[in-house]
Amino acid sequence: MRIAMIIAGLALAQGALACGYCVEDKIAAAYDHGVIVRALDRRHEVVFLSLEGPIERDQERAISRFVESTPGIDKGSVRVSLQGGAVSFAFDPSRRPLGAIVDTLQKKFAAKGAGVSVLRVLRS
Repeated sequence: MRIAMIIAGLALAQGALACGYCVEDKIAAAYDHGVIVRALDRRHEVVFLSLEGPIERDQERAISRFVESTPGIDKGSVRVSLQGGAVSFAFDPSRRPLGAIVDTLQKKFAAKGAGVSVLRVLRS
């Protein structure tokens, strides 16, 4: 009985580790060290968002342009991982606050039947 419970526990634990949907996996999917270093050097912030809902898996470039067209987001800083279900970008909080940027993105994605939620914000 004890051995069966151990085997069952290991099987369940392996599934949890390999799920690929945890916050850290999403952040890693859209992480770009160069973008982060440049942003923090300029006293900008970097945000990681979870992409939710039906999003076409071959549209990374289109979504990158779609996100980058949002006022306040630093040009060239958007990173999208549709496989990881995440997007990241840098922005200047003195020009436009994160809440306003996220609200705009939520409206844009809602129009396409999808959504975003904040995973993490990196500040200098």
